Amino acid sequence: MPAQLHHPTPQVSVRRSILTKAVWQQVIFATCIVCTLSVIAFLIARAALEQRVLAQLSSIVAAKEDLIEQVFRDDRERTALLASRSEMQQVLLGISSQATLQHVLVQLHEENIPAEGIAVWNRAGVLAASVGDPGEVPTVFVPRSTVIPQFTLRGWNGYLVLSPIRSSAGEWVGTIGVRYDESPLLAALRSVSSLGETGEVLLGREEDHVLALFVHRSPLGTVSPLLVGTVEEQYAFGSPIAQALHGEEGLRRAEDYQGHDVYVAYRSLSSVPWGLAVKVDRAEALQGTATLASFLAAAGVFLALAASVIAYILAQRLTAPVIHVSKKVSQLRPGHWGFRSTVRTGDEVEVLDRTAADLASRLKRTYEHLEDEVAARTEELREQYAKDRAILDSVEHGIIAVDRRGCITDINEAAMRMLSDTQEHLRGAQNTDVLQFLGKKNKKKYQVHPIRQALRARRAYRADTRDHLSIVRNDGTLLPINIVITPLISGRKLWGAVAVFQDMTEERRIDYIKSEFISLASHQLRTPLSSLQWYLELLTSEKHINLTSIQKESLSEMQRAVQRMANLVETLLHASRLEGGDITPKIQRVNVTQFLRDLAEELQSLAKERKLSFSGEMPSQSLALDTDPILLHVVFQNIFSNVLKYSKEGGNVNLRCSVNKQMITITVQDTGIGIPKEDQPRIFERLFRARNATKVDTDGSGLGLYISRMILETLGGKISFESEEGRGAQFTVVLPRRPRGTPKSPRGS
Repeated sequence: MPAQLHHPTPQVSVRRSILTKAVWQQVIFATCIVCTLSVIAFLIARAALEQRVLAQLSSIVAAKEDLIEQVFRDDRERTALLASRSEMQQVLLGISSQATLQHVLVQLHEENIPAEGIAVWNRAGVLAASVGDPGEVPTVFVPRSTVIPQFTLRGWNGYLVLSPIRSSAGEWVGTIGVRYDESPLLAALRSVSSLGETGEVLLGREEDHVLALFVHRSPLGTVSPLLVGTVEEQYAFGSPIAQALHGEEGLRRAEDYQGHDVYVAYRSLSSVPWGLAVKVDRAEALQGTATLASFLAAAGVFLALAASVIAYILAQRLTAPVIHVSKKVSQLRPGHWGFRSTVRTGDEVEVLDRTAADLASRLKRTYEHLEDEVAARTEELREQYAKDRAILDSVEHGIIAVDRRGCITDINEAAMRMLSDTQEHLRGAQNTDVLQFLGKKNKKKYQVHPIRQALRARRAYRADTRDHLSIVRNDGTLLPINIVITPLISGRKLWGAVAVFQDMTEERRIDYIKSEFISLASHQLRTPLSSLQWYLELLTSEKHINLTSIQKESLSEMQRAVQRMANLVETLLHASRLEGGDITPKIQRVNVTQFLRDLAEELQSLAKERKLSFSGEMPSQSLALDTDPILLHVVFQNIFSNVLKYSKEGGNVNLRCSVNKQMITITVQDTGIGIPKEDQPRIFERLFRARNATKVDTDGSGLGLYISRMILETLGGKISFESEEGRGAQFTVVLPRRPRGTPKSPRGS
C-alpha cells in the first residue's frame, strides 16, 4: 500500500454518548408521565374543591334568603296582629290614641322586638297618631300587608311594615305601620365566618335606575349604599346582583364590584325587590390547592429521581454492546482493517456488528485501488483546469470573477492587460478598490459601483453605451470600455458575479469621427441650402416672370426638397450639440397649465388639418414647473410630429396631464399605426425608424425621439411609451417639478 495513504484515522470526539441519550430519553418520558398525572390530579382536586365551595355558597345564600324572608314574614304577621286589635279602631277615632300606641311600643320592646316607631293612618292617608320614629310617610296605601325598606343619606334606615286595619264588618278603614330597626337583621346576615376573611354578603336594590349595593362589611348602623352604575349596564356586564334584580339566580365564577375574581351565589328576594349575593375570593377559596400542589411537586421529584436511577441501569445494559461496536469501528484505518464479529445479543446490535465486519472487508479491497483512481482523477481535473484556463486567457475581452462580498477571485490575461496590472495585486482585492469607473467625459463617478449594484439587485447589469463608460487603469490612464456584469446564482444562493468588459477605444474613435463628420457636413450644407432657398423663394415671388404650370410645380417641389434637407441638417446639428454636451437648459419658472393649453391648441390645430379628433384633460389649478420651456417644446413638437405623420384620417389624439407633489406626468395618446414589438427596444436609438413607419413616411430622419430623450435626460425627466402595432401608441413624459442639483452633464448654449 502506498505510504501517502497511510495517514492516521482522526479521533472523533463523542459530543453525547448513546448511554446519556438513552438515560435522558427515559427520564424525560418518566418525568412527562409523572407531571401529566400530577397535573391531572391537581386539576381534579381543584375542581372538587370548586364544587364544594360553590355548594357551600349555595347553601349560605339559601339560608340568608330564608332568614330575610322569615324576619319579614314574622314582622308582617306581628303587624297584622296589631292591626286586628280593637284598640287600633279607637286610635282611628282619636280615643286615647297616643297612649294606646305608646303602650303597644313598650310591649314590643319588652318582647325584644326591634320596633322603632308606630303610626296609624286613616284610609285617606291622614296620620291619626304616632309614637317613636315611624320613618317616612308612605306615598301609597293599599289594603294588604307590605314591607317598605327606608333609606336616608346615611344608607339603610330600617324598614316599615304596613298592615290594613279593618272594621268588624271587614271593611278597610285604615293602616298601621311599624318601623323596625335593620340592625338585628344585618347582624344575622353578616355571620359568614365559614367563608373566611374575604366572604361577603351583598344586598342590591335599584335606586333611581342605579344599582345600589349594601356590603355586609360596612360598620354596623352605617350601611351606606355603594353606587356602581345603572342596573342595565351592570346586567350587560354580567353582574350577579343585577341578574338577581332581574329575577335570575345562579352559582358561578364572576368578577365583583372591586374587580376581584370570586365565586358567587345569587338570587332575588320575593318580599322586597332586592337581590341577594354571597361571594368569596377565588384565591382564598382555592388556598388549599397550594398545599396539594406542593405535595404533588415533591412526589413528582421523588418519582423522577427514582426513574432516573432505574433508567440509567436499564440504559447501561442496553447500550453496552453498541458502545463495544463503536470502539471497534473507531480502530479501522489503512493497514488495520481487521474486524471480528463478537456481539451475540441476538438483536439489531448483533446485525450491526456483522454488517460492520462485512463493510470493513469491502473497504479493505476498495482502498487497495483507491490511490490509482485518485491519481487518474486528479490528472483529469488538472488537464480540464488547464484547458479552461487556456480558453479563458484566449478571450480578447476582459473577464473578472468576484465572490458575493465583491472580492476578486479570478481574472484573465486580457483583463490584466487592459488594467495594466498583475494577478498578484488584483486577486483577493476588493473590486471597488481596483476597478474605478467614470462616466461621460470621464467626469461622472458612479454613486453605486456597477459590480456592487449587480450583487445587491441579483440581476445582470449592462452599461448604457451612451454613458461612454471608462475604467481607470493602474497607471492612471483611462480605457473606454463597455461592461456586462452577471451575478452567479444557484437556486436562491448568491455565489458572486462575473464582469466581462470590452475595449471600446476603436469604437469610440469611430463614433467621434462620425459625429464630427455629421457636424461638419451639416455646417457646410447650411450656407448653400440657405442660398438655394432664397433663390427659389425669389423665383416663385417674382410676378413678372412668366412660368408655366409645370415650371411652377417643379419650383414648388424643389422648395419642399430644400426645406426637408434644411430640416434634416438642423436636426443633425441639434443631435450633435446634445451629444457633445453643448446645450445648457435655461431653467425658469413655467406656468404648466398655460404651457399645456398652448400645446393643446397647437395640437388641436394640427390635428384638425389632418382630420383627426382631439381631446384634452388639463389641470384646473395653476401649476408651476422649473424647466427650460424651449427645450420642452421641442420634445412635444417631435412627439406631435410623429402623431400626425402616423395617424390615419378619422383617428383620435388625446393629451392629458396628472400631477403629484414631486412629478408632473404628460401623456400623448393616438390611434395610429403603432410600433412593432420587435422594434420597440430600439425606438430611441439615433437614426432608427420602425419598419412600418418607413412605409407610411419616407422622409423621416429617425432623430426626433432620440433628441427628445436626450433633452429630457438633460432636464432631469424621462420618456417612455406603450404601443401595439395597428392600435396606436401612448408616449408619457415625466418631469420633476423642481430639478435636483445640476443637469447630468454640463452643456453650452
